[in-house]
Amino acid sequence: MPKSEHEQISHGARTSVGSERLTHLVYEASLDNSLWPEIILELTDQINNVGVDNDPTADLGETAQHFKRAMHISEKIVTLQEKEQQLTSVIDSLAVGISVLDESGALLIENSVASEANRQLTLSDGPTTLPLTSVETGKQRALAQWVREANSSAEPVNLVVAGTHKTPNINALLLPREIATEIGFPPSAAGVLLTFDPGDSDGLRAFAADCLLTPRETDLLESLQRSQDLRTAAEEIKLSYESARTYLKRIFSKTGCTSQSELFQRIASSPASFLKRRAAATAEGQKVRRLCTLRDGRTLEYFLIGPEDGYPVLYFDALSGSSIDAVGAPDRYTPTLKRLNMRLITICRPGGFRSTMHQVNSLRDYSPDVEELCAHLNIDRFSMLSYSFGSGAALAVAHELQARVDRLILSSAAYPAYKHPNWRELDLFYQLSMVIGRRWPNMLRQILPFLIRSILQNVNRYFERHMSRSRCASDIEILSSPVTLQRTKQMLSERVAITMEGMIEENLLNAQGWDFDVKDIYVPVTLLHGVEDNVSPLAAAQLLQQHLPNAVLHELQDFGHYHIFTQWSWILTAAAGKPFETP
Repeated sequence: MPKSEHEQISHGARTSVGSERLTHLVYEASLDNSLWPEIILELTDQINNVGVDNDPTADLGETAQHFKRAMHISEKIVTLQEKEQQLTSVIDSLAVGISVLDESGALLIENSVASEANRQLTLSDGPTTLPLTSVETGKQRALAQWVREANSSAEPVNLVVAGTHKTPNINALLLPREIATEIGFPPSAAGVLLTFDPGDSDGLRAFAADCLLTPRETDLLESLQRSQDLRTAAEEIKLSYESARTYLKRIFSKTGCTSQSELFQRIASSPASFLKRRAAATAEGQKVRRLCTLRDGRTLEYFLIGPEDGYPVLYFDALSGSSIDAVGAPDRYTPTLKRLNMRLITICRPGGFRSTMHQVNSLRDYSPDVEELCAHLNIDRFSMLSYSFGSGAALAVAHELQARVDRLILSSAAYPAYKHPNWRELDLFYQLSMVIGRRWPNMLRQILPFLIRSILQNVNRYFERHMSRSRCASDIEILSSPVTLQRTKQMLSERVAITMEGMIEENLLNAQGWDFDVKDIYVPVTLLHGVEDNVSPLAAAQLLQQHLPNAVLHELQDFGHYHIFTQWSWILTAAAGKPFETP
């Protein structure tokens, strides 16, 4: 039945008001990238109002043009921010401190190494109050005076600030404007102060590796470089003086050096001495990150922690890859894994971390990679554990390889067959995948890479938004942890460093619905789901339990979506097939 003239006018007025509001939001989002999901959802409402059922920008007139223009503005802003961050990261990796100074000796720009020295010089609080001494003449001047003197002579000046028993000497080279601008520093730089501490560089580590020094010999050499006295170095690392002399003789033998000064000169001449000192990561020593070459030549990365001969559990993490942080904190989990005699193997799906991108048309296409990895590790039977959106991949593999699977544990499982009656009350991740991804896959493909880049720009803002929507005190506590923020950003950054295509394709495969029937999976399945989960609601897990022939659901009171971050111990126990108690 045709609409009355009054209804048409009223509908037009609502559409006009909605379009005006959307236009304002669109340009606001060009400055605040975290608003883009809300913009897309608002756009979805507009499409519903005008009755468009295909292309989300088809009949929105000027609004569509505003949308494209604002997205273009945001892309430029994010790209500039990324370039600045990347440049800062490169400069901060140097062991050389770089401080750009104005005419008064005040600080204009500094890198992270320089900031440590400048705090000692009190540069960060204004002009230095400490006198700097010329290495050549012994004259003492304030930094502003040295800047003027260096520019007057157009010659660099070697300077030193005497340290104390708690702080080392600061050795510095002051470049006058003429030399600094020739190198490429900006003309606004009246002087550039370069500071360098050999003990803060990676030269010793690289030198020790090249000369095959043992960890204990490396410890002695590091302490000796710092103290310049063998007896003091021995005491510092709790070694007897005679043992230290024996270690030093071995170092001389391995390196071909005949004196301490020659040793330190060799270390300083290493190319790695230009880089900031980097402590050996625990994951390196434990060989957590590993690579497997597949038959078609692709690389598959996986993380392995726990006893090498322990019972294998394959872990399918969420898309960011940080819920069980095998790379960042393996020692957190190894005592539990040893007690369970279990090895946890986190699989990096194609296009994630260092796994080669491989186009898949179904989540079931992950199964051949899993089979090859199992052959590589001599695994016959195994169990599987998944978290959040990793549940789709885990269920798909269980569907294809269930004759080899002992059990499947799903923590905070997502289930695309479930449709929430009021998606606006749920979290951003649900809205992105289950609303935008389901209805507008091409829009999700366009916006997801941009959103990931935006999250990496300001992860705190996104976590704050998740917390503002959460009803769960446990989730808020987890999401507000500085460690969670830091490790999520680091792992997400590594996850998409080579390509974002793997994450995009897996999101779309989950959003569009699985092409396998979970009713065909007879593997014993345990679902662990927080009652207050607003990313994947409890009702979704209840529906999944109904559809799985052999499933048990544990509803976790007072927990939400992120419970695996803190409850991993008993969850690993469940994955190992041992008796467990839920909190």
